[in-house]
Amino acid sequence: MRRSLFAALLGLSAMTATPAGDAAHVPPPGSPERAAILDAARVPVARELGRPVRFVVKRLQVLDGWAFLHASMLGAGGQPVDYRGTRYQEAAARGHKSDRYAALLRQRQGAWQVLAYSVGPTDMAWADWNTRYAAPVALFPGLDGE
Repeated sequence: MRRSLFAALLGLSAMTATPAGDAAHVPPPGSPERAAILDAARVPVARELGRPVRFVVKRLQVLDGWAFLHASMLGAGGQPVDYRGTRYQEAAARGHKSDRYAALLRQRQGAWQVLAYSVGPTDMAWADWNTRYAAPVALFPGLDGE
């Protein structure tokens, strides 16, 4: 009886397991995939702030040609990002900007392109990105049961 129950449970778990192709992965530090995603993600934030930033990755998920990045931004010398002299200066002074950055990217013809991004969000700026862009919900923190 125990063996048949174990076999039945094992079979059921195999049927409900997520196929390997459907699982999001995290590109490892130093990998060409990670570098390409981060380089593409830096373009809009550097343009918005008028200076380069470095990311401290909080979450980077890749699935089926989609990528979601949630990171902290650092400015020159590893200091927290400085919003002075940007269009975000006033909002930051009132506490309405964080050091965070979020971006949704799609790989097309071998290159990563940013579809949506948020500079300094203080909430889940990506809450509707999965529906707006038809992106896999598993990429996004807070939307996939996390």
